[in-house]
Amino acid sequence: MGRVTLTLPRLGETMEEAKVTEWIVAPGATYARGDVLLEVETDKTVVEVPALADGTLIKQLVAPGDTVELDAPIAEVDQAGEAMAPTVTDAPATPEAPAPPKPMPLRPIGDRTAASPAARSAARRQGMSLTGITGTGRRGRITAEDVSRGSCTVVAKGAEATVVLIHGLFDDSTGWRGLPQRLEKRGLNTAALDLPGHGADIQTANSFDAAADQLTDRLPSGLLHLVGHSLGAALAARIATRIGARALSLTLFAPAGLGPAISADFLDAMSGSDTTEALKAALALLDGGPVSDAAIAQQLLRHRANLDARIQLARAVAENGVQQIDATADIAAAPCPVTVMFGTSDRILDWRDVAHLPAEIRIHLIPNAGHLPHLVRPDLAAALIAPRHDMAERT
Repeated sequence: MGRVTLTLPRLGETMEEAKVTEWIVAPGATYARGDVLLEVETDKTVVEVPALADGTLIKQLVAPGDTVELDAPIAEVDQAGEAMAPTVTDAPATPEAPAPPKPMPLRPIGDRTAASPAARSAARRQGMSLTGITGTGRRGRITAEDVSRGSCTVVAKGAEATVVLIHGLFDDSTGWRGLPQRLEKRGLNTAALDLPGHGADIQTANSFDAAADQLTDRLPSGLLHLVGHSLGAALAARIATRIGARALSLTLFAPAGLGPAISADFLDAMSGSDTTEALKAALALLDGGPVSDAAIAQQLLRHRANLDARIQLARAVAENGVQQIDATADIAAAPCPVTVMFGTSDRILDWRDVAHLPAEIRIHLIPNAGHLPHLVRPDLAAALIAPRHDMAERT
């Protein structure tokens, strides 16, 4: 093994520089000849940079987002054999002829699925996951044609899937207002679940995990598009990681669990509301628009029913204005495309917490909307849910 500095190779006839999009191999990790070290974007396409010899990555010299000139250093490695235009940093060595490729199946590196750059680009454009697509390329690599075939399968499955709506804390399934009807007009089957202790559900959940367990048990069968608001969004993300390939998409409105802050005033007001005036003042913090006194009176009756169970769940997920849950890992691990909508005038959660989300997440920020952005822009909210279903209708 010798320590060498790898440089950016020429990956196209017109290439003079490239932007680093993603490192596949981490510092300290070993790799085999032919494994992908990183992905870069040229003036033509996204290209994988392979290793020309077995080795160990010592140090990444460039970061995602960096633009690197041709033949500029990109990494320091310990490796055997001939490198890509290497600069030897210790004693010079006589280059060896590259060995033939090893007859072994192409494997995922870490949690990566083996796929061509064109396949990854096609999947990104179509908003779909490579998980579950069978590769027909060399050594099992997923090709762009495989993605096309897989996208047709997803479209067909999407037409048969059910949209599951999970509301937020202190709400119930009627809080979605006209959204289910909008989705049904698009031919989508919908099912609205109540959180434990909310609406028609009289169960009690004393933890976030217990609530996720109970909701998972009540899911419809088959493929699902998961949709959640606030705490329901965090629960939808957790459920997506549990059901794997059954989750076709994940749409989150003002999701909880992206950062620490939550309005203690709102939680205290909802927990203690025992008059129409108090409940009206608490609901005003949501910025959901005017509500008639008659509607508030009816909501107060529902609010008082089983209130202790809702307070118990509230205290399990937030305490003294600090959230006790973290949904970012679940969102990052979701097996499907994820879309997030937040209002920039949200008084319950801090919309700037979307900065903690992975770069692949689609984020829609709604100016002047509060904690109910899907009610401020119901047209957009409906369009974001199961977007590929519309493609099925046109085929």
